[in-house]
Formats: sequence, C-alpha cells, structure tokens
Amino acid sequence: MLMLEIFIYALTLALAVLVAYLFWDNVERVVCLFRRQIPLVPSGNALRDAVIQEINAHYSNMKTACDIGSGYGGLARRISRECNMRVTAIENMPLPVLTSKVMDLVTRADSGTVWRDAFGYLAESNGFDIAVAYLGPNVNGRLAELCGKVKVLITLDVPVPGLDAVRVIYLPKGFTRYGRKKYPHRLFVYEF
Repeated sequence: MLMLEIFIYALTLALAVLVAYLFWDNVERVVCLFRRQIPLVPSGNALRDAVIQEINAHYSNMKTACDIGSGYGGLARRISRECNMRVTAIENMPLPVLTSKVMDLVTRADSGTVWRDAFGYLAESNGFDIAVAYLGPNVNGRLAELCGKVKVLITLDVPVPGLDAVRVIYLPKGFTRYGRKKYPHRLFVYEF
C-alpha cells in the first residue's frame, strides 16, 4: 500500500511540473506575440553539426563566442565542448534562461547564460570572436549592427539583409518555417 501511495504522489508531482511548464511556455508565447518576436524554435542537429564543422574548419583559433537568441542553450554548450571555446548564451525569455543555466551547471560546459536583450548586451560588451544567431527574418536585419562587436557572424537559415556572406553552406534537407514562408537549412557566414 505504501508503494502505491508513493507512486501516486510521484505521479501527481510529475503532472504538476508538466502543467506548470506548459502554462509558462504558453505565457512566453503570448509575450512573444506582443513583442513581435518569434517563439522559441530549437535548431536541429543537422544545423548544429554544420555550425560546429564550420567553426572547426575555419575558425579553430578563436576563443570566444556568443549564441544570440540561445533558447535552452543546446547549441552554445555544443560549441563550447566541441570547439573548445568560451560561449555566452544570450536569451531574453525567462524559462529558457532558467533551463539553460541549470544545464550549464549540470553539463559543466564552458558556457554561461545571460538573461538580457542580445543587442543591448552586445553593445555594452567587449565583443566576441564569433556570434551565432538563429533569429528569423524579422530580426536578422539588426545583426548588421554587430560589425564592430564580432569578427565572424554565422546565421542559421536566414541571411542578413545588406550584408554579403563570405560563405553559404547548404544542408541537404530540412527547412524552418517563419509564418508561411519556408527557409531551407543553410548557414550564412559573414566576416567583419
């Protein structure tokens, strides 16, 4: 009988955590709607693999990176581990920031998560060697402002209007949908 009670309490606790997560996730989606910002869209493994390959192939001597709009920080932690870099993950939504900070501690990666607007944070920073951004077509135009703060900018799927990429890496399949428009999986690499 005691085991059944423990099971019921554990199940109730798990359901309460799930309901709290779903509630908070929906609150953040509403906030994104009012901010006219794209809700969290995690990057897929193929995109992450391509970013890691690009950094290791062309920028292995660089030591610092930032992930703009990092979400839960998975890409930032991978860059830290697989490219031997110090990575700052910048996100402006509280639930992904909290999750990312916990995962930074659990994985002990050389990455730290910052809860701020990325453009304000970067304007006040000393700069980074590499910036990685998976933001979307409504925001990517602002990335041109980073030319004095980063040496290399890598965007996922969406180009930066007004900048010419030094390399475009095409992935064999996959896309991200922003609204009704599909953006095939590609990396756009800019050097400043």
